[in-house]
Amino acid sequence: MTKKPILSVLHILEDTMRVLKENDPLRMAGATAFFSTFALPPILMIIVRALGLFFNRKEVGRELLQKLGGTIGQDGSQQVLSTIRGILALQENQFITTGIFIFLLFVATTLFKIIKSSLNQLWNIRVTAGRSIKLLLLTRLHAVAVILFAGALFVAVLVLDGIQAWLGKYISLYAPDISPYLNGALNTIVSVIIVTLWFLMLFWYLPDGRPKLKVAVLGAIVTSVLFNIGKFILRSLLSSSNIGNLYGTAGALVLVLLFVFYSSFILYFGASFIKVWAQHTGGDIEPLPHASRYALSVITVKEGNDAQ
Repeated sequence: MTKKPILSVLHILEDTMRVLKENDPLRMAGATAFFSTFALPPILMIIVRALGLFFNRKEVGRELLQKLGGTIGQDGSQQVLSTIRGILALQENQFITTGIFIFLLFVATTLFKIIKSSLNQLWNIRVTAGRSIKLLLLTRLHAVAVILFAGALFVAVLVLDGIQAWLGKYISLYAPDISPYLNGALNTIVSVIIVTLWFLMLFWYLPDGRPKLKVAVLGAIVTSVLFNIGKFILRSLLSSSNIGNLYGTAGALVLVLLFVFYSSFILYFGASFIKVWAQHTGGDIEPLPHASRYALSVITVKEGNDAQ
């Protein structure tokens, strides 16, 4: 009885890798990483501006960069900070500031447009309603909503950090011997939950197709677990290597690219898993009203069969 579930899981993973491989994942992850180098600073600036309406903007920026440094490393976060300072230095007057903000919004939303296109490709979904102005604006608005959702998740992380610090005091007081392990476990659980919500937003809201919610949730959980495992391994490898020094002044940028490339690859693996799992459970990913599902077929043309 135990062999059947194991074989079923292996079969699903095999189909997931097949779907991913058929869609050139290196190209998709590479394109996403490339656009992320331009989009990450604008995204952070938009989040800081949005949260600055409710909180102290400097405190938000400091906390955001601190969290970013914990994810991509301090060198990477300093590279992003340097880019943000360069952008802020261009804001000489209100007219230029407004123009720069519109440009940053365009760059930031373009990244999610790229991700949306890749998810549509993996799920065999295409837009059939035509490239109307309304649809293009809707795509950009969806990307803005995703960015604002990222800001909301950041606030949730800060709240959970406060709760975790409060719990940590009692754990250290009553169970000092195991407090490092419990605090580490709490960190991991919080990270998995937050990243799961982020991937769920990307899978369920961004593309032009909708999987069933329970399928999207499972896919987001699988993707989040793989992301956190990979983040730990990648940070350990990068911290013990001299890859940053190898590329000189561009080393920090290379580290950011490597991390985003891996994250993108895991994202598209999760999308492929959702497609396979949806088919495995008897459902499918339903296209939105302005989109449709398509199928690819291979046509073999034999030599010597030219029309007479």
